[in-house]
Amino acid sequence: MSARAEPPFPRPGSSLALAIAAAGPKRAALQAWAAWWHEVSRIPYSVSDASVGERKLAWWAQAVSNGFSKAPQHPLLQAVMGASTSAELADVPPMPLWASQIQGLETLLQQTRWLDTAALDQHMNQTTAAACAGAAWVLGGRSDAAQDAAIALGLGLRRAHILARLGQDAHAGWLHIPVDMLQQHDVRAHEFLRPGPDAPTPAMLALMAAWQADVVNRLSAAMAQLATLPSPERQALRPLRILTRLTLLLMQDLAEQNYPVVRQRISVGPWRKIWATWLTR
Repeated sequence: MSARAEPPFPRPGSSLALAIAAAGPKRAALQAWAAWWHEVSRIPYSVSDASVGERKLAWWAQAVSNGFSKAPQHPLLQAVMGASTSAELADVPPMPLWASQIQGLETLLQQTRWLDTAALDQHMNQTTAAACAGAAWVLGGRSDAAQDAAIALGLGLRRAHILARLGQDAHAGWLHIPVDMLQQHDVRAHEFLRPGPDAPTPAMLALMAAWQADVVNRLSAAMAQLATLPSPERQALRPLRILTRLTLLLMQDLAEQNYPVVRQRISVGPWRKIWATWLTR
């Protein structure tokens, strides 16, 4: 019997695929960076023993470090770094962004809950925000303002991801909504992890509505930051703007459908995605 084939990344028609497709001459480089990020990001979710995940992440940390001084051996690193010549490395996201991602995933191996919003924000800064900063770098957004806007987008995109996958993650034993927000809305963790027949309750709906409003505010503010960039950087970061616009559409749909994410995952229809992508272009 043949091994089960890995699904393509990014999934055809997904928001990420549409965003990467808009990268023009930087498409291959952005695809390579996203593929590496995806590969390491799924490690905490794919291992049952934290020590195995730690060894995998340690291997990646060493492989990335080596790649900045000599030609990398792994195909994913080769796709991002090439042969690691000085000219090629100038277009590669700086080493701290790679290290930040790996460090954040090491933390995720040790915990499936967050005590407070500050701890979650720190984790998101280390992971998704760093990934978006790296994407901006690959695309040519390397000024402090462009990097700050990308980081802000990363924080909002990760929060949107948490809400959209709430039920799916809970089914696997993960709950990324911090304890302080659960307490603020008088919701217990088990109500998401093992939802009863009455779920989502009014308290759960109020929590999700507050979370969605925060996501929309964060992403709208980050888009405003992008709008202030010089035209060359603003145009270069079009893939990030597309990804954000599609995420805002998803947040709108979740609110209109009264947050069915406890029991199912929803997505924006393909034609609405294509239309929104075209408008953002």
